[in-house]
Amino acid sequence: MKIKYKVFQYYFPIALSISIILIIAGFVFPAVLDWKLIITLVGSIISSIYFIEKQKLEQMALFKELFTDFNRRYDGMNERLNQILEEDQEKPLSKDQIHLLYDYFNLCGEEYLFYKQGLIYPEVWKAWSNGIKIFGKNKRIRDLWQKEAQSDSYYGLKSLE
Repeated sequence: MKIKYKVFQYYFPIALSISIILIIAGFVFPAVLDWKLIITLVGSIISSIYFIEKQKLEQMALFKELFTDFNRRYDGMNERLNQILEEDQEKPLSKDQIHLLYDYFNLCGEEYLFYKQGLIYPEVWKAWSNGIKIFGKNKRIRDLWQKEAQSDSYYGLKSLE
């Protein structure tokens, strides 16, 4: 997953360098390297640049859609989640709070799933993960999470800490 982001970040300088090396090699070793081969290879590199750029743009559009949806859903929960954090940690959670936390756990699991699939940028996941950790420090939320995590229902998300 991180390799993909490195490719997206450095593909153009790498492709340009390879193309320049091939062209220089064609001048230095004209008897060994056929110009038709060099032109074919450079054409393939240019096609690869186009393909990678197209993939990058499609991924960015999908990321924006996911990012917007996840943030919209979190914004709808944020105030009530913070109320849970502010309450006495010894007070039992209400049914409404438990259902809210299930929705939050599902959101976190979905975010994690898309991160693992390489559709959420590592920097974004790190920021979201830091936010999740704040809730994982709350005893009531952590206790409910530990009970729920045994069901393995959250797409591989194992911890709120």
